[in-house]
Amino acid sequence: MNNHKTDDDRPERKDMDCLDQMALAMAYVPWQYMSRTYDPEKALMIGTIFPELDKRFTGRSGGRR
Repeated sequence: MNNHKTDDDRPERKDMDCLDQMALAMAYVPWQYMSRTYDPEKALMIGTIFPELDKRFTGRSGGRR
């Protein structure tokens, strides 16, 4: 009688087999239309040329305010 358990015999491995069929991640990237831009000096200081992406760090967590 073989009492040696393989990875396939463990219950937690059987539960994870269904994860092999799932997508790793899905991204949502909205279209961005180039309307206004910062001048090059300001864009370098801020870190983006697009005013729509100029989101100031407020030091708070990402929850509701």
